[in-house]
Amino acid sequence: MYEVRNRLLRLLPPDELKHVLLLSEEVPLTKRQVLHRYGARMQHVYFIESGLVSVGAKVGPQKFVEVWLIGSEGLAGIHLALTAKMQPMNRRIVQVAGAANRLTVARFQEAIAHLPTFRSVVHAYIASVLIQTAQSGACNTSHQLQQRLGRWLLLARNALGSNEIPLTHQVLAQLLGVRRAGVTDCLLQLKKNGLVEMMRGRLVICDAFRLAQISCQCWSLIEREYERQLLKTCTSNSES
Repeated sequence: MYEVRNRLLRLLPPDELKHVLLLSEEVPLTKRQVLHRYGARMQHVYFIESGLVSVGAKVGPQKFVEVWLIGSEGLAGIHLALTAKMQPMNRRIVQVAGAANRLTVARFQEAIAHLPTFRSVVHAYIASVLIQTAQSGACNTSHQLQQRLGRWLLLARNALGSNEIPLTHQVLAQLLGVRRAGVTDCLLQLKKNGLVEMMRGRLVICDAFRLAQISCQCWSLIEREYERQLLKTCTSNSES
């Protein structure tokens, strides 16, 4: 059994992890791959091993704005822990290529029904996503673009486990729902201050500590709540 990188799966006891991996298959994730189309039922659940997936809410005929990010800390398809009949009004697209452990909906729900720690971990992740989406919504209406961009870069850095973020200015603008020129202006200022480097098709965070200082506190609240929810789950499972 290979060593998993997904932080949710790493919390499982060995017997449950083995069972989940037997139910799943490792698949590559390619850039711009659509894991789920708006309004359609999902056929699979993806536990992200590497890469970055954005979940977008529809705000126009052909326009989506990101509502949360998924990296190796999470999974794509959380609503399927509740029901297989729901047709979610979101779109899930791979922004950075990687890999995932994929389960069919039936096998995922089988694991939810029969594996208690797996069920607790998935529910704790759902709670953290609800907080992330609420906080991101508040951030988008209350904070300046540079602060919002800083929040996004820090969350993407943690989700990828890397200071290198292989995305263009145009994609960042689409994800944030703003003009490309605004993102470019902010990145140029961050570069001037020595916080990021810009290369063709990618960004490199040079000083995450200082970037956090000039960003809003939303990113740290989101990260702290993720850790709190998962730690609470681990504590309760160890005591039972």
